[in-house]
Formats: sequence, C-alpha cells, structure tokens
Amino acid sequence: MIRDMPSSSQDDAQTSDKTFTVSDDGYIRLSFGELQSVNLRHLISGLDEDMPTDISAGAVIAMITGFTEWITPKSPAITIGWDWKMDVAHNRVQLQRVGDPRSNIMLQDKDRVDVGPTKTALLLEVWIDTLDWESQVQKYIDINYGP
Repeated sequence: MIRDMPSSSQDDAQTSDKTFTVSDDGYIRLSFGELQSVNLRHLISGLDEDMPTDISAGAVIAMITGFTEWITPKSPAITIGWDWKMDVAHNRVQLQRVGDPRSNIMLQDKDRVDVGPTKTALLLEVWIDTLDWESQVQKYIDINYGP
C-alpha cells in the first residue's frame, strides 16, 4: 500500500522524499504530521499457527489471527507491524487490528521532544486504523494460504 496523505506544512509534504536517520537507540524520529506523509508498502503477512491444546473436551471457539508487516521503500526503512484477527459480521469477512503496533518509530511533538513509547503506540494505532490495509492483507492471505 502506498499512502499519500495531504499534510499541513511544507516540511510534512517532503516526508515521502526524506531520508530518515536512525538514532543511537534504534528509533527513527518524526512528527505525527510527517508520519502521515510516509509511503508504506506491504512486506509480509501471515497466519498464526496456534492450535487449541485440548480439543477432545468438546467444542472450542476457533479464531483466525495473524500478523502483518509494512515498510518504507527507502533505507533506512521505517517498519510497522501489527496483529489482526478475522471477524465475520453480517456475512462478511473483516480483518481488525488487535494489540499494540510494533515499530522503529518514536514520534515527537512540535518542539521535537519524544512523546514516549506509550503515546507513540497510541498514535500509531490511530493512524493504522485510517489505512486501507485490510484488502491487501486479505489478498496476500488468500494467495499464500488458500486452497
């Protein structure tokens, strides 16, 4: 998926062309506005292979879950991954993000001060939930795990 979003400043508009720097602690630091201009591409998705440990006791609720990883095309790359679950609602299969995302991003405020890992994760969740990732992950799963 390539994500181009309008931004509020000239600096943010240039983010997709920007070369990022990896800090000594392994993070790539950027603002939320810069993040919104980042171009992500689907890298890989997969199904979790966890199986119920005791299926002899009767019926068990089965849930299909998996993971997905996304990356920027330039090096050093921004990477973002998250887990998802498959839900069937109204006779339609939907994928829903679950849990905290994993990333090498540390978001910063307008003064270029780190907002911290908790707030970064929360803002990443908000951002991920605006992306149209589900169709690409579903297609990838269908091709790689289908009959």
